[in-house]
Amino acid sequence: MNIIKLRTGATEDKLSEVLDRVEKIRRNGDLLAVLKESQEKYGVKHISYAGFNMGDLTLVEPISVWTYKPEWIDHYRQKGYLNVDPVVKAVPKSILPVDWNQFDMKDPHIRRFFAEAREAGVGNQGLSIPVRGRSGEFSIFSLTFEESEKDWQEYKRQFMRDFQVLAVFFHQSALQAFAIEPPNFNLSTRELEVLYWAACGKTSEETAVILGITKRGVRFHCANILTKMNAMNIAHAVAKGIYYNLLNPPR
Repeated sequence: MNIIKLRTGATEDKLSEVLDRVEKIRRNGDLLAVLKESQEKYGVKHISYAGFNMGDLTLVEPISVWTYKPEWIDHYRQKGYLNVDPVVKAVPKSILPVDWNQFDMKDPHIRRFFAEAREAGVGNQGLSIPVRGRSGEFSIFSLTFEESEKDWQEYKRQFMRDFQVLAVFFHQSALQAFAIEPPNFNLSTRELEVLYWAACGKTSEETAVILGITKRGVRFHCANILTKMNAMNIAHAVAKGIYYNLLNPPR
């Protein structure tokens, strides 16, 4: 399929149709079917999803769902390419989508890896999108293509936003499909109040006045919040609070 022809369709309609299907995922067996439907809808060569740090499910290797040929999957595992794959090494460190053309093809290991991938029908272009979850998990959503560099750059310009949205929605559906429960942070009433006012942009001094406690007390509660929520800072804790619907106005 010529991917350039896909631009004649309505992008919003295409994304809406795909997301509607993604949101109907209920079992892990639905994941591959949805990837294949998305593959056909967007005219890509392949789509893959790899989920990391998802509890007991990823102790040995990531959760993997992909449309690649079984021969390439077997070869990938037999060669131990999880420890070689530049996508797995680079994408978790990035906050932006990674074009596979960014990798150092002068490195013989990387050059050999991609040569074998192309020979196996993976495609000659690739894009990987990192998705970071609210409880420490993350995933890599990748799409591959068989197109010229010119067509590839135009295609990215047209559909990059779609793929970033699709990556996030697919990750959330994967969590539901594998029945991965959201964490229970066990915040106290006072800690929830401190977190709420932090989300409202209040300083420690302002929060102390509002709650009628000392600034030192606010700092104590903030330290407990960071520990319980496994957050790097209070802004990270607020983001988790928003995601898990913990931020309710104090009564």
